[in-house]
Amino acid sequence: MKKVKKKHSIGLKRVTRIALSGALLYAGQVALSALPNIEIVTLLIVVFTRNFGKDGILSCFVYVFLTAITWGFGLWWCTYLVIWALFAVIVYRFRKIDSYLIWAVITAVFGLSFGAVFALPYVFISPAYALNYWISGIPYDVAHCIGNFVIALAIGKPLDKSVAKIVEYTDKKGGV
Repeated sequence: MKKVKKKHSIGLKRVTRIALSGALLYAGQVALSALPNIEIVTLLIVVFTRNFGKDGILSCFVYVFLTAITWGFGLWWCTYLVIWALFAVIVYRFRKIDSYLIWAVITAVFGLSFGAVFALPYVFISPAYALNYWISGIPYDVAHCIGNFVIALAIGKPLDKSVAKIVEYTDKKGGV
């Protein structure tokens, strides 16, 4: 009997990592959905992108697609696609930063600016509406900022180390 080469195992590993991390982003969002603008998605994108590289960026697309399946497709979906992917690209660019105090600040700034970036597409509909939309959401952006900072500072480093160990183990063992 002929042995099958492991030529495709890297592709399978990547697809599995992307799918699982995207599903975990979605599960994390759903788990904390009762808390207004308190979420773990931002931290998970940091952890996945730091450990999986560009595959962490791709997991954002899985997350946004799963969210759209739940809540429907609309202008918000297009904005989500851009915001989360852009954040992951920023994380990828600075992925070598090891300080979770710095990551907590980065995630806090992201949380504070989320509403402003989310309001940008509405400028094309009505600049006044976009401004009002953004201003009315500032209290939620502040909650988002504080939540991201506290979550990243509290569990960022141990979560990152755990995922790094999983990556090291699966790379060494050749498993998914």
